[in-house]
Amino acid sequence: MKHTFIYYILLMITLMACSDRETVKMGETTSPILTSANAGTDFEITENNLDGVFSNFTWSAADFGFQSAKPEYNLKMDLAGSNFQNAISLGITKENSLQVMNSKINLNLLKLGIVPGQKANVQFRLFATIHKDVNAVSNIVAVNITPVEVVIEYPKLYVTGDHNGWNFNESALIYSIKSNDIYEGYIYMDNGASWSKYKLSYQPNWDSADAIIGDPDGSGTSGTLQIGNWGGNNINVTQGPGYYRIIANLVNLTYSNTKTEWAITGDFNGWSFADMTFDLPGETWSITTDMAAGGFKFIANHDWGIMLGDEEPDGNLDPGTNHNNIQIAENGNYTIILNLSKAPYTYTITKN
Repeated sequence: MKHTFIYYILLMITLMACSDRETVKMGETTSPILTSANAGTDFEITENNLDGVFSNFTWSAADFGFQSAKPEYNLKMDLAGSNFQNAISLGITKENSLQVMNSKINLNLLKLGIVPGQKANVQFRLFATIHKDVNAVSNIVAVNITPVEVVIEYPKLYVTGDHNGWNFNESALIYSIKSNDIYEGYIYMDNGASWSKYKLSYQPNWDSADAIIGDPDGSGTSGTLQIGNWGGNNINVTQGPGYYRIIANLVNLTYSNTKTEWAITGDFNGWSFADMTFDLPGETWSITTDMAAGGFKFIANHDWGIMLGDEEPDGNLDPGTNHNNIQIAENGNYTIILNLSKAPYTYTITKN
């Protein structure tokens, strides 16, 4: 305990002395060197090896140039070219090795949008940290990996409230597609009034106060989340009946509710907007219209801030604004259906 206290005091003094810097450097930092037996190889995941070990990743210790406690190591993976902007953590440890299973690699590749049977250039990198401003990054280990098709069970939160009589059911869920504790989904909210209330839950019941998530503020509109103690207060939706995009960020404990109306935009209409119609029983949006050969995307509220495209294309939509346009091969009249009721979001295109 005495040594830990002395180290803490020295660290705080150094941090204050370097407070004008964005990243604190203490002496010469030696980054960890990451190794894997699969580095530079082609690796195919199959049903037969799905439960096997992908790799025992090992690394040399990070050295920050002063005596310190053992760093915390976070092994991450991402697709080549993404610069680890969409990285998924494979595990956090203070040891100098981590065993990763094929099933975990496979699931994360599917979450990153890789089509089963399609080879992907995957990169692995180690992030070492002893303080938010004291960190080191390893070299990149690259492996070409082909995933196998499996049913993905995304982490989910139940949405219970006025919209479903405060019951729990599979039709009112939001999902963490990247398993990063950031949940998103679309729920139709209507209780016959200009407002509607709800809470989130880790489980489909009221059995545990610790499982319920709400708003610590009595207004129910603070944008801040409370986990546990029954979630505090209800979250209040105030824009009237509609199809809401709900985002719950359990990392920084924030939420947002955005009422959405959907349209398509693309080469066929000069990238203006063709509004879709909402079908409540099926919770789908649809449009039948003449289309020209070329690309299009789905867009919410005639605003370029919420768009959906398709990288592959495979009928599954990718969130964000920089994904590929969905392609129409030839001129004609088409019926296009958008389904945002579950993860992943999907669409169909039928030529009439």
